[in-house]
Amino acid sequence: MTDPSAPIRLAVVATAVHSVKTLEALREVAGDRIAHVVHLGGREADYKANNFFRMRAVQGQRGDLMGDDRFTGAARALETGPQMAEAQIEAIDTLTRGSDQMAYGFHGIQDVQDYQHITHIAHDVMGRMLEDEGINHVLFFDIPHMFYDTCLKHAAEARGVEVLILRQSFFPRQFFSMRRTAELGHLGSRPGDANAAPVPLPDGGADLFYMEGIKQEREAPGGLSLRGVGQMIAHHAVNAPWKLLNPVYMARLVRRMRRIAGRFPKWRDPFASFFHTDHLAYFDYLAGVEDHEPDLQRPYVYFPLQLQPEMTTSSLGGRYRDQLLALERLAEILPEGHKIYVKENPKQTGKMRSPLFFHRLERIEQVELMPSHANSQTLLAHAVAVANVSGTVGWEAVAAGKPVLCFGATWWAEAPGVTRYRPGLGFDQLIANVPERAAVERFTGVLRARSHVGYVQRHFARADADVPDEDNARDVARTILGLLEGEVPLTFDPMEATP
Repeated sequence: MTDPSAPIRLAVVATAVHSVKTLEALREVAGDRIAHVVHLGGREADYKANNFFRMRAVQGQRGDLMGDDRFTGAARALETGPQMAEAQIEAIDTLTRGSDQMAYGFHGIQDVQDYQHITHIAHDVMGRMLEDEGINHVLFFDIPHMFYDTCLKHAAEARGVEVLILRQSFFPRQFFSMRRTAELGHLGSRPGDANAAPVPLPDGGADLFYMEGIKQEREAPGGLSLRGVGQMIAHHAVNAPWKLLNPVYMARLVRRMRRIAGRFPKWRDPFASFFHTDHLAYFDYLAGVEDHEPDLQRPYVYFPLQLQPEMTTSSLGGRYRDQLLALERLAEILPEGHKIYVKENPKQTGKMRSPLFFHRLERIEQVELMPSHANSQTLLAHAVAVANVSGTVGWEAVAAGKPVLCFGATWWAEAPGVTRYRPGLGFDQLIANVPERAAVERFTGVLRARSHVGYVQRHFARADADVPDEDNARDVARTILGLLEGEVPLTFDPMEATP
């Protein structure tokens, strides 16, 4: 582990404008208390952070991390250790964001062997950078969930480098800190916790600003939008431009798109954000359940699927980044006569939703897929319990007094009423763990007391519009320096690795 008396030599991933401002403030606040900084970010940084993702060299201020590329063995501790298999799966999951089915300008990697090759190279390159620069601390302004920061995290942890991960909370002007992703939500007992003032739960739940424009009600069908047609043209222009000149193919494709779009409400425009021909089967399948009406009188567990690819599954889900695996484990403990009501994320496209996904889903006899217009709050209110990997619905359920089964790492994982999945768990144990409001408010008070003031992800900070970025950057920078030096306690505590 890092020598606490050694000068801080810091590698930091800062790609957004607000995090770059905070890094600049950290340099000023720290002075010579930070002896060296390596900044991974945009072109203005020392190194361009996402070169691996697009598989092309872009120069930063100090060149390219892949410059003079050679094998060094700097990732040896990782690749010969017990965490390698999980690290590689996590890294590959993040790298699929750039596959041809998920991005127009895809990275060109198409088979599992090449995914493995680039992951080994990235781990070695990141390990070499840490070694050559003498880095003893690595700072992330969010949970690592892209390919480059995930590989940097793996290399740093395996080399014993101190890692500091920040994460914005859903509470106004508060952020969390931890050493490892899996520690998100783990609150070990501390003497000061008993003195934390309870925080009343707000009426109406959290402000889920990222779901803006999403409705949960039945309405007249929409149709094929100009935006959807534009996405289709963009896909073909990049992947198969010659097909744009085939009038028969284009006419058939547009007819199929129009038929599919006409079976969804206008707000659920299936092609507005991304198009791939392989995704047509996905929306065809979902359209088949649009006329279904859920039976709210029968006993069921509500399981809303999370958007993929996304940090909440790729990085925080662990093995349950495969959400179907979580559903299979839940089905095993479900009593006779109980159902699992599964609702697709309304922002999901066909990414990570192949026909095999639904074939596997249909093999789970207890699962019943909900239509897009089924109201999530209504489904939650009538459920006997809620199950989730790491999404905000778990916190909504706790606040509503519902037992929750949690499969991943999340800030609410140890709230009253939450049961972490474990082998041998019984359904009776799950539904007996009902959250009591006063206990939830005490938990919220402890969490708030352990959090830090400021924002580290600007889009979470609507309530901070009146706080100048420069003031916030200085405040957060002082906290970061205290965390790096061990003077400020982390929000979340270390925990033993779980299977």
